[in-house]
Amino acid sequence: MKRKQTLKTEVEKTIRLLVITLGVIIATLLVVFLFQTGHNAQKGYQLEQVRIQNDDLKNLSEGLKAKATNAAASSLPANKTLDAMAKPESEQSEYLLPEDND
Repeated sequence: MKRKQTLKTEVEKTIRLLVITLGVIIATLLVVFLFQTGHNAQKGYQLEQVRIQNDDLKNLSEGLKAKATNAAASSLPANKTLDAMAKPESEQSEYLLPEDND
C-alpha cells in the first residue's frame, strides 16, 4: 500500500517541481535569446560587408565610365569632311514660330 504523505510534504514537492520547471524554461529561453541575438549580429555584419562591397563596385564603375568617356572623346579623329562643310548663315535661319524670327 501506498503511504499517505502530509500536505506539507506534497506542497514542498510541488514547489520543487515548479522551481525546476521554471528553471528549465528560463534556461531554454535564454539559449534561444542568445542564439537569435548572435544570428542577428552576424546578419548585420554580413549586410555591412555587402554595403561596403557595393560602394566599392559603384566607385569602380564610375571610374570605368569616366575612362571610357575620356577614351571615346579623345579617340575621335579630325574629320576633314566636317571642316569642309559650310557654316550656316544667321540671316537664312528660319524658326517654327514667327516671334522666333525676330
